[in-house]
Amino acid sequence: MPATLQQFAAVNDAAAATTRKLQKQAILGEYFRALDEKDLRLAVRFASGRAFAATDERVLGVGGSLVWDVTISLVGLDPREFHDLIVRSGEIGEALSKVWKPLLRGTGFQPERAAQDLETILQYQNDHHGLQTRATLDAPAELALRDLAEAFNRLAATGVVEQKRAILLDLLTRCQSGREAAYLCKIIFGDLRTGVQEGVLQAAIAVAFEKPLAQIQRCQLLVGDLDEVVVLAKNNALEVAQFRLFHPIQFMLATAQDTAEIAAKTMAGRTFFAEDKLDGIRAQIHKSGDRIAIYTRTMDRTDESFPEVVQMIRTIPGDFLLDGEIVPYRDGRVLPFAHLQRRLGRKKLTPRMLSDNPMSFIAFDLLYLNGHLLMECPLRQRSQQLNEIAASSGLLVTSRAQVSTADQISETFAAARDRRNEGIVLKDPESCYSPGRRGKAWLKLKTHLPTFDCVVTAAEYGNGKRRNVLSDYTFAVWSAHPHDPEARLLNVGKAYSGVTDEEIAQLTELFLSIARQQIGRVFLVEPKIVLEVAADQIQKSDRHESGYALRFPRIKRIRWDKTPDQADRIERIIEVYDSAHNFGRQEQKQSQPEPTLFD
Repeated sequence: MPATLQQFAAVNDAAAATTRKLQKQAILGEYFRALDEKDLRLAVRFASGRAFAATDERVLGVGGSLVWDVTISLVGLDPREFHDLIVRSGEIGEALSKVWKPLLRGTGFQPERAAQDLETILQYQNDHHGLQTRATLDAPAELALRDLAEAFNRLAATGVVEQKRAILLDLLTRCQSGREAAYLCKIIFGDLRTGVQEGVLQAAIAVAFEKPLAQIQRCQLLVGDLDEVVVLAKNNALEVAQFRLFHPIQFMLATAQDTAEIAAKTMAGRTFFAEDKLDGIRAQIHKSGDRIAIYTRTMDRTDESFPEVVQMIRTIPGDFLLDGEIVPYRDGRVLPFAHLQRRLGRKKLTPRMLSDNPMSFIAFDLLYLNGHLLMECPLRQRSQQLNEIAASSGLLVTSRAQVSTADQISETFAAARDRRNEGIVLKDPESCYSPGRRGKAWLKLKTHLPTFDCVVTAAEYGNGKRRNVLSDYTFAVWSAHPHDPEARLLNVGKAYSGVTDEEIAQLTELFLSIARQQIGRVFLVEPKIVLEVAADQIQKSDRHESGYALRFPRIKRIRWDKTPDQADRIERIIEVYDSAHNFGRQEQKQSQPEPTLFD
């Protein structure tokens, strides 16, 4: 019998109910073990929050507004009441499960647009399921995981909104419980919120089929799709997996060091490579023939945003996988990050935008070359092969110095800062590439700007385990001296890291008590709480009335000892923005002299 969505929901609810990873793994492992190959593949895929395999670039093309439109016509609630329920529940799926009634089966259930939706559903089901009468709607077949997969294929295949609406209506009306409806929405939005991350799924597969976890992890690194890995594990065929390009892998990460002395102590007398820490976006480039894909740290494709990078990579012969950084770049130097921001998220790039904000890719690692996986080779060997590619192609690569003492680290760090880079990354030349790991093989050293005392002006519900608490805080500084009648608070950023769960709970209770207005998930609050905020850079921004934004802000501490009138003013932000330590300043264009009669 095919696996059903109801069973899937029950298993994942059980996994979500425990905070113990071993128990989550056992629950999922037992479930996976009992499934056939087709359902097993789908169960793992959906449990990871994906509608399609990781290497499948299709998207459902279903936005929040369409799901809202469909669900509001089914639940029979006032839209404002349902909206408030979604805010309290943290997501539409959980809200839906609390008010769910199988369509046209509950007494007195009169949803908006019911008659129109009923005709849409009947027509769709007649076309796709062979259902002929209204009576069959009262006893729909139990929704299987395979039904979801087929419907997702149809959603991805059409761009017609009414067709997408009909498919969603059909799926939801076939849900016989609120938990089915909840998990349908969770999968559509790619967030199950069960605490089952990729590592837990890998371990569950290892438990289910009695395989070493390291073997599961390596197989996923090679093929990219965990739903394919689980089938190989079931069939005792993990060793046949071969590396494939065009699936993003996790980036190796560096551990932060506060000072050169601490970094030298961590290195324990060994000689490390020192590279400039570039201020761009981390990217990996996959190339095979003329096919090129660029992935960011969020595992998203970003080729269309950087056509000049794609064009340059296309000139390099061979198949390879590069790790590096996309940076604003002109005349041999890295430009301020503001140039890159103007390119991010743009679907249409004008010639002016491309010329004003030129980009380049600077490589610092080579992970695959012409059929050979190099991740387990030492960095020294990978670097040598990368330099050979660069010498013959013009590929930009990071320069490296060798350091072993605190003085050498400090000198290299100062030189990197003089080149307008964030700092340095120290790398053990004998280290292999460990995707997703943050160990002692790579270390990073960078300085921060002075901290600012800011006033919280808004608090927002968070995501994941923080979806029911106010954990995201918008903060501001004063436009003038706080006692000036004209003074007002000007927002300069939003932060959500740096506070403990206990502090968040305390702030949530406080902000709810001093809220002035609620706008969706956001509460505008009375200006009473002061936060000490750190940031890497300050940039000019049209988003805030202040005209400035702190980049990568982090909450250092809650200043319970300070009153709002003791917070910083915009003059302090401008002062630090203009300082030599702030590399977020926009590049100043050289002013051209006014033409004369002789020009």
